[in-house]
Amino acid sequence: MVWLRVPEEDLMRRTATASLLAALWLLPLAGAGADGAPGRASAAAPRPIGGPVEDFGPNLRNDCPFPEGVAVDPRGNVYASSFAFAPTAWICVLDRFGGLTGRLGVAAGPAGVASLLGMLLVPSEGLYLADFADGQPGHGRLLLVDVSTGAAEVVATGFTAPNAIARDAHGRLYVSDSFEGRVYRVDRRRGETVAWAESPLLRTTGQPPFGANGLAFDRTGRFLYVANTGDSAVLRVPVLRSGAAGPVETFARGGQATGFLWGADGIQFDVQGNLWVCANQANEVQVLSPSGALLARLSGAGAAALDFPASLVFRGRTLFVTNLSLGTGGVNSKVSELDAAWPGAPLRP
Repeated sequence: MVWLRVPEEDLMRRTATASLLAALWLLPLAGAGADGAPGRASAAAPRPIGGPVEDFGPNLRNDCPFPEGVAVDPRGNVYASSFAFAPTAWICVLDRFGGLTGRLGVAAGPAGVASLLGMLLVPSEGLYLADFADGQPGHGRLLLVDVSTGAAEVVATGFTAPNAIARDAHGRLYVSDSFEGRVYRVDRRRGETVAWAESPLLRTTGQPPFGANGLAFDRTGRFLYVANTGDSAVLRVPVLRSGAAGPVETFARGGQATGFLWGADGIQFDVQGNLWVCANQANEVQVLSPSGALLARLSGAGAAALDFPASLVFRGRTLFVTNLSLGTGGVNSKVSELDAAWPGAPLRP
């Protein structure tokens, strides 16, 4: 594991970064709508869905400020990536008990800054992660990091705002580009990157101005689900027999008035086919049934409350959630955990 201390000047830079991030997202931060009380399960829920929400490990403000992506390895270690616009971006490593055991440094590319978003750990290959960089066309990268050495390989370039990552049964990677409103498919074996899905539904004119974001395949691989953050929606893309993308469909849609899917961000399925969604502007994790009905809203309370939840990943029945803490200047840069009623669906190998 690579452990590096943060110079004092880096800490000052990260504090200044908070205002830049808040301006980028233009967040209308507020509580959930009148019918969106946190922690309330719908009458249709047959059993408690999840909770309580608790902090997992230490505050990461000084080590990995603004944690966004999250991944878990077979030993139970949890990885959290920093979306901090710095010359070196950081991935914090927490052991299965929440102890901070190390950090991996990722050097910036041509943009001069690295800003890490979604991650996907494939044990036989390494840790894939999206580098948003400075959000300018062509500067975004898809990287592969060796978690033992910290060495980083550039897998694909040319993105504007690469965000989340998913993988199909053939080992191909899918990367959402939030500013372009596209989902790219990356085939490492062929050295090929193609725009796989594109639709007005994957773009947004809302706030924050991030369209296609969180990605997750259902357990059959027939659909790739895509969160649209600015539109407070979850979409799905049929995977045709040829492997091409079918027409993009709306699975569920909400908004600020109710808090339902308000700021839909990271998504993951459980083994029952329920979809767990980070609703970042509602400060909740929301659980949707296979038909798109709302089953539960989970937010935590007091010091353990969620603060702009961005990404989530299962380790069995335990769900880990990164708190981007965007509207609060990174003061709640942390990972949260909660128990789920069912285990998470296995991510594709």
